[in-house]
Amino acid sequence: MRLLPHLVDFAANHYGDAPFLLRHTPQGWSGLSFNGFARSVHAFAALLESAGIGPGTRVGLQAENRPEWPIAYMAVLEAGAVVVPIDVLLQPREVGEILETAGATHVITSARQRDELQAIRDTRLPALELISLDPRDGDPLTLPVALARFATATARTSPAEPGDLAVLIFTSGTTGQAKGVMLSHSNLLHNVEAVARTFVFGPGDRFLSVLPLHHTFESTGGMLCPMRVGASVAYARGLKSNELREDIRSSGTTLFIGVPLLYEKLLAGIHRAIDDAPLPRRLLARTLLGVTRLVRLTTGARIGWKLLAPLREKAGLGKLRMYVSGASPLPTEVFWGFADFGWPLLEGYGLTETSPVVVANRPPRPLPGAVGWPLPGIELRIVNPDESGDGEIAVRGPNVMIGYYRQPEMTAEVLRDGWFFTGDLGHLTADGRLKITGRLKNMIATAAGKKIYPEEVEAVLANCPYILEVVVAGGRDARGDREEVHAYIHPDRQALEGLARLQNRVCDDAFIDAVLKREVDARGQELAAYKRVKRLYLRHDEFPKTTTGKIKRPGLTADAPGTRVIATVTAVA
Repeated sequence: MRLLPHLVDFAANHYGDAPFLLRHTPQGWSGLSFNGFARSVHAFAALLESAGIGPGTRVGLQAENRPEWPIAYMAVLEAGAVVVPIDVLLQPREVGEILETAGATHVITSARQRDELQAIRDTRLPALELISLDPRDGDPLTLPVALARFATATARTSPAEPGDLAVLIFTSGTTGQAKGVMLSHSNLLHNVEAVARTFVFGPGDRFLSVLPLHHTFESTGGMLCPMRVGASVAYARGLKSNELREDIRSSGTTLFIGVPLLYEKLLAGIHRAIDDAPLPRRLLARTLLGVTRLVRLTTGARIGWKLLAPLREKAGLGKLRMYVSGASPLPTEVFWGFADFGWPLLEGYGLTETSPVVVANRPPRPLPGAVGWPLPGIELRIVNPDESGDGEIAVRGPNVMIGYYRQPEMTAEVLRDGWFFTGDLGHLTADGRLKITGRLKNMIATAAGKKIYPEEVEAVLANCPYILEVVVAGGRDARGDREEVHAYIHPDRQALEGLARLQNRVCDDAFIDAVLKREVDARGQELAAYKRVKRLYLRHDEFPKTTTGKIKRPGLTADAPGTRVIATVTAVA
């Protein structure tokens, strides 16, 4: 396969009428086969061509996760155009900026987003053409019209070359300025093949798609990869833990791609379901989990897969065999929480600029603490390592982006001599896996010349049962002349209230402050003295996040609304 659209007929020829894209209905899960998907893509591509979309045309795509999203994505590429995926949670101003910067002449959207896009067209981009995934009376530019008008259409012969721009993704991540990442057909296809060779999955598997499809992690891992290997995809109804468990159960999900925040909520939801179960089932579940954990801690054996199989079956989660995590660090206790239930949780690492997967742990017995080995065809090196072996992670391979759109200086800064400099810091473990230790931009430098990576401190504090979220950042000392470690914490008030009841105390600010100061101080003993938190801030609300669950670090200040300071936690000589 030379181009992304070739995947469509490849999948149809190999997997035929097997189910591919499924949605939840009152009657159950139903949707398109691989053959039906191919027919829909060809029909929509024909309509797009009739609307003047062709080689080089930039086409925005803004819609919620649904089977029509992959149809639109592939149809744009089959017409020889460039896809510009857009987050549905962006504000109209941000959407308008992306469309304008990309030079988009058309945008494909669903009924939910159409009014906002129409307002953007009316006020900012009068030449923008709107194409709908849903029926609209009298509108010839809709997917239903395409399916009726071009029902017999076949694959178009795209004039594109493998190295041509296929997808233009605007991402700001958690730090820094928004960038237009240019990915070619070859970039994405190589990553799809590398993932397919790394993980064992195929026609018998079903993904539950939860993460937003505009994000490369989901579009590659949860759309293109299943298409390549013949797996099916069911689109989740929402992110609530009870809905996710029900969707996993009813759809027969075997594989799940998510981010740490999602896994934390899912694990908490499973434990709540156990707590709410009748007493005999609750006691059985807790006993079996206790035995599983004890055996693991004393012998290293993981017996959850066999011992807890009856419980997983009764919960409707018996078909689930693997979880994959990415986008941000996975807490160790979450990893072992899933392992004790019998589920391997495979952590990986990647960036939009690398299409996205760079390294991943391997089944069937993954270990926490590092994000894995490089995928086939990808090279990795640590640049300018310090005395601990930590340095900037550089990546080379066919998955590395073309560059940043219309930003040659920024491109030259990160692409040097064929290597992509990620801005992430890490080192290689004894078994050859990559361990992420921080971000260059986040690094805290003390007056004594010590380097502190906030992510290392966050990982220690995140294990506290009374902390839901934590961000560590550099801040000035009381005199304002030295950099020191500050921590912003969103506490777990439910857990704190439970502790207060056990101690017959009132869960007021004084109690919360005392508990958190004690916990942060105690856990800081695991760290070198210069890495310990010197000032603690409490946030009433959760941290603002990207759509993949990454906390947005910019803008976290002591005077932000809902933030209050707790006195210095510990003194350091």
